[in-house]
Amino acid sequence: MVACSKETAGITEEGNPVADNTQYKYDLWNGANGSARVNMGDGVTGYWYVESSPVLGRSSITFPVSVEEDDSPDAMESVVSYCGGVCGTVELGEGSDVSAGVGIALVEKDTAIDVSGWDGLCVSYESELSMKGLLGYKDGDAEASAEDMPSVNFEKTTKGSVAARCAKWAEFQNGSSAEVAKKVTSLIFKFMGKSKESGFFNIKGVSSYKHGIVKIDSLEQDSCLWNAAPKDDGDSLITGYDGLEGGSWYEFNDQEEGGLSSLEWDVLPSKYMSVSVWVADVVKSKGGLSATVNLQKNNNEEAFAGIGLQIIGYDEESEDFYPKPRDVSAWGGLCVTYMSEMDARLVLVADSAHEASATLPMSTSPIEKCLTWEEMSAQEVAKNASLIEFELRSLVDTTAGLSVIAVGKYSPTGTCKIDVSKVTLFPVNE
Repeated sequence: MVACSKETAGITEEGNPVADNTQYKYDLWNGANGSARVNMGDGVTGYWYVESSPVLGRSSITFPVSVEEDDSPDAMESVVSYCGGVCGTVELGEGSDVSAGVGIALVEKDTAIDVSGWDGLCVSYESELSMKGLLGYKDGDAEASAEDMPSVNFEKTTKGSVAARCAKWAEFQNGSSAEVAKKVTSLIFKFMGKSKESGFFNIKGVSSYKHGIVKIDSLEQDSCLWNAAPKDDGDSLITGYDGLEGGSWYEFNDQEEGGLSSLEWDVLPSKYMSVSVWVADVVKSKGGLSATVNLQKNNNEEAFAGIGLQIIGYDEESEDFYPKPRDVSAWGGLCVTYMSEMDARLVLVADSAHEASATLPMSTSPIEKCLTWEEMSAQEVAKNASLIEFELRSLVDTTAGLSVIAVGKYSPTGTCKIDVSKVTLFPVNE
């Protein structure tokens, strides 16, 4: 799916080696530089450390090189230099609540820092296990328990691929993250899964949400869910969410409610046995899922019709795809590229009684729009999402063009890149 484009991701400090990397741009820490020291801003420095397990021996992390056993700020330097990040293999122990992790602590002990101005956190990483980001802080004289720390989930990635994920403070769960962000003592990354599960991880870079991350292609591919007009010559139909899971496109209208609305396609779906083959031909012809939407309300007060994407799963035993609602909170929101001859609605649906939406402004040329779940009031719906819909509505009978070009997970710096020359514009009305 699509993207928002930004040629520059925020402001980098001149002479700051953490920020001035030619491939990745972070304002806090870049593993490619080989240093375990972290720029926390305002002259404050942090460093990477290994988070101890609540129960000794329950879970562990094996690093590819030896780690200094002292608590010095440079203890993880050998790992960062070897991995181009902080990497290792997590071995989860037995029990119902198993985890292991790494973190960034402030060099000055018993101090806290106000990071509320970051607006949130961005991380680029790969992980075969689910990862949780937590804000460590002091509750009185003692460190707050993990259960009380504001946290946000980062999905596991496909093996060998790197993801760039961002979350605003408001998207962190547990307590008031905006207030806690004013007194942070550490940033913690916990790896979680089933008992005795194991998996590799590599945290490559960390930025404030305000700065974001300038991504290279490998980062873009993981966040780009579907792109009908990619800039490269790769597969234009990237519909995978996690391995074999993905989504299935469909059209919808108001006819079951008594309306007469419909979608008119140049490539007729009725001639195809497979939806995926039909979608591929439409995309090849138009550079997007492009249709003429005929809105006819009949005796209804309002007419509606549109294009939707159903989130599906895959059963390996039966080799069948099936509808599978899932928690997409970690996406942070959506970035979409589209064209529409009238204002459209971007709708996230959990079920018939729970949905959230936002307006997509009219545009007769490709335009990108990025919206967080917070901006869509979709935080709860995102926990059990089943459909993503692009809908046109009208109080009067009318006709308008609609084209969905790309969709991706939210990022302040964008996800997919499109080739505008591949997109067929709407015909100009004389």
